[in-house]
Amino acid sequence: MKKILFVAVIAWMLGGCTKYLDVKTYGKAVPQTSEEFSALLHTHLNDVDYGLSSPLIDNSSDLLSIEVITDNFSVALTTAGGATLPKYVGSMINNKQGRYQKLYSVIRDANIIINNMPSISSPEDRNVMGTAYAIRAIAYYHLLREYCEPYDSDSQLGVPIVRDFDMEERPVRSTYGQSIAFIANDFEKALSFKVSDEIYRYTEDVVKAYQARFYFWIKDWDNAARVSNEIVKKHPLLDGKAYMDMMLSKNEKVGTVLLKSYLFPGNADAEFNSNQLVIQARPLTKEFVDLFVEKERDIRYVLSFDERRLNQKVLVSKVRSDEFQLILAESYAHLGKNDLALAEINLFRSKRILQYVNLTANDLPAVNELGNILTDAEGKALTPLLQLILNERRKELYAEGDRFFELKRNGRPIFWAAENGLKYTTEKYMYTFPLPRVDIEVVRGLIQNEGYKL
Repeated sequence: MKKILFVAVIAWMLGGCTKYLDVKTYGKAVPQTSEEFSALLHTHLNDVDYGLSSPLIDNSSDLLSIEVITDNFSVALTTAGGATLPKYVGSMINNKQGRYQKLYSVIRDANIIINNMPSISSPEDRNVMGTAYAIRAIAYYHLLREYCEPYDSDSQLGVPIVRDFDMEERPVRSTYGQSIAFIANDFEKALSFKVSDEIYRYTEDVVKAYQARFYFWIKDWDNAARVSNEIVKKHPLLDGKAYMDMMLSKNEKVGTVLLKSYLFPGNADAEFNSNQLVIQARPLTKEFVDLFVEKERDIRYVLSFDERRLNQKVLVSKVRSDEFQLILAESYAHLGKNDLALAEINLFRSKRILQYVNLTANDLPAVNELGNILTDAEGKALTPLLQLILNERRKELYAEGDRFFELKRNGRPIFWAAENGLKYTTEKYMYTFPLPRVDIEVVRGLIQNEGYKL
């Protein structure tokens, strides 16, 4: 197996949880009041609102980099304007060490609140504490999804768990089972505070959305279906003009959107506009475009790309209830409830395709044996029903940062791209990012992910 040699150019910049608690006492102190604790949160929330670089939700640059390395895009057809675009995931590996650090910085601030807030009696106190638990759970969920392999057993390597604001704590990796238990408890804690004030962004509905994603990732199909069903009942699917308005909006949170970046225009707008142009330097693959078999009858067809196969979708990260209709359908399929799964995916397709006629089990297209995904999340051979659901997910969540993790979740297929006579191969191990080199060097017993070396 080929190895990637990754380096820490400036070690102190790339330190992960080894540096995230490095707080000195030179004029600094732990907050005391709910207003002071709230300020820790709003530093992160402001980054989300204005589309600044945030570990909690991707901005346009993050979306651009994670999207163009997938099999949705044709590296070989990249024009001169896309010279800076990454060619495959290996181009981004070193950058992911910095993201690891940023996620633990979110955890640091959440821990300061959770460990030190003296009271949770007032509504404001409860909003602050509930949001702290929410962003800690979400940060650990991202760490689990990005820096650990897909879930197979509780004994797998998980992430280092830091529960307290302790400058001396240097934990090794927990097991996957321990990581799951910790994250699940944080989500329940966050929900117990019933945050409803929109200024905190991570309201009860948003927390449930991330909780459903978490259950889905760890293949807890029963709970994924349960929570997703609650979300779609409260925020039913849109169609027609209402759907188009939602998808074309950059700054407004409309329709079934529960959380989004770029809620307000600001200094990041120039970066956003640049990325909307740069992504058009790399056309979409014919294989992806051909998934839209209904063509213009599918409302997503013109929203996603033009006749030259160039992106038309707005690069804004969103958490919207449409995703949970897809999670509901897939969860039912994994539970063997095929009739329910087919009913849910037919409902979904009826909201996207004009003059839609429901498919029956006998109408489902055969599995495409040339596709990259040939096994499902359970490692079983892909069925026509699951292929239909995954294809709808691929079309619906295109350019929203989902496809790379879909490939990781469903078999981690090896695929390659060619440019200027060179071949760039996404190997199986590359779907799991490396822990920062400095952490491996400093923390005795901390295990690096397979495929990476110092």
